[in-house]
Amino acid sequence: MNAFEEERQMMKRMQEADFVVVELTLYTNTHPDDKEALDQWREAIKEAARIRRQFENRYGPISLNSIPSEQAIEAGWRWNQPPWPWQR
Repeated sequence: MNAFEEERQMMKRMQEADFVVVELTLYTNTHPDDKEALDQWREAIKEAARIRRQFENRYGPISLNSIPSEQAIEAGWRWNQPPWPWQR
């Protein structure tokens, strides 16, 4: 697998993890007493954060809410300079 495919695969994993968090959030909003769903929601948040950190450590920040990695800080990350995450 080449570098482009690896990045795309990692981004897809991040999107999937975020999707799970959104879906569980919606479910737990309407089922606040479902302990199992709340536990799944908590774990999904941790997993999504882990995948996002992994992606950002390798490729740089993905959103304005991201905490820049050491690499991004050292490189002087600029949001207005290409390549943007979806352009790599």
